[in-house]
Amino acid sequence: MKSEAFVSIVLVVKNQTSKLIHKLDELAPYLDSRFSDYEMVIIDQRSDDNIQKKLLHSQKKYQSIRYLLLSREVSNDVALAAGLENSIGDIVINLNLDHDKINLIDSLVQKSLAGNDIIVCISKRVNSFFYKKFKFIFNWLLLSIGYTLPHNSTGTFCLNRRAVNALTDSGRFFCKLHMRMNNIGFDLCDFDSDEYLINPKKKRISSGINDAIHHMVFNSTKPLRWMSFLGIGGSFLAVIFSIYSVILHLIRDDIVPGWTTTILFVSFLFLILFVMFSFFGEYLARLLNDRSEHKEYTIAYEQNSSVMFNENRFNVITSDDV
Repeated sequence: MKSEAFVSIVLVVKNQTSKLIHKLDELAPYLDSRFSDYEMVIIDQRSDDNIQKKLLHSQKKYQSIRYLLLSREVSNDVALAAGLENSIGDIVINLNLDHDKINLIDSLVQKSLAGNDIIVCISKRVNSFFYKKFKFIFNWLLLSIGYTLPHNSTGTFCLNRRAVNALTDSGRFFCKLHMRMNNIGFDLCDFDSDEYLINPKKKRISSGINDAIHHMVFNSTKPLRWMSFLGIGGSFLAVIFSIYSVILHLIRDDIVPGWTTTILFVSFLFLILFVMFSFFGEYLARLLNDRSEHKEYTIAYEQNSSVMFNENRFNVITSDDV
């Protein structure tokens, strides 16, 4: 018996048309055998491998394939958000073309129906050897800004409709989608997906550093505050050094003439400079927090399957049907 849950599968692609066609050939029969209602939402990051023409055959063969071409290539967070915003299912799952098996869908749907709003797929196989050795540093940095999602995430998520609505309530997604997922307050659980992975791409130290910096800069003003405190600390060190130069001038007779005056003057200037930078940093942090919201992606083109669902199924019940 088919599940009545409406499932949306989001696939973000960039010059992966051959893999996409192969995945659709597996995915469409799989979904059709298990769910009464489903859709496959393809978000195209400006592929240049003739994807629109090649996809027409699949859209004529399989139902409910929606293809959305973005007007420009965007970050992975924004592309994923585009898929979430344009999905209409009760349960939305983003699959990775390269390493996710399609039978992962059943397990995620069952876990979502059990009452979990957000499900994060994790795996011990996604971290490289050196990444495992240094990931405690990345974890500490991200924890400092309140980021508590699992750090061995595969990048695959499952969200129910209310979680999707909460995540897409605002239009800014660049490096913020995962942080918002972390903070919306809905039930979140992890799911060990080791058995559903095919040769997952391992996280490197360079990617860990890049992700940590991006999450911190775009999701928190704490780094700016840290720099402000560092500036204030530098100004106090300048004052201490000026006091030291005065004391040295009073107890020693071999001080170069003008050295104490120069130190006092330079220390005073550094004090003013660092204090000014601290205030500038605070005002800049306020501006970053209050910046206006805007859409970060645009759908340039859309094409849908020419195959319909069962036309005898209706979502309107007439009095004759009762």
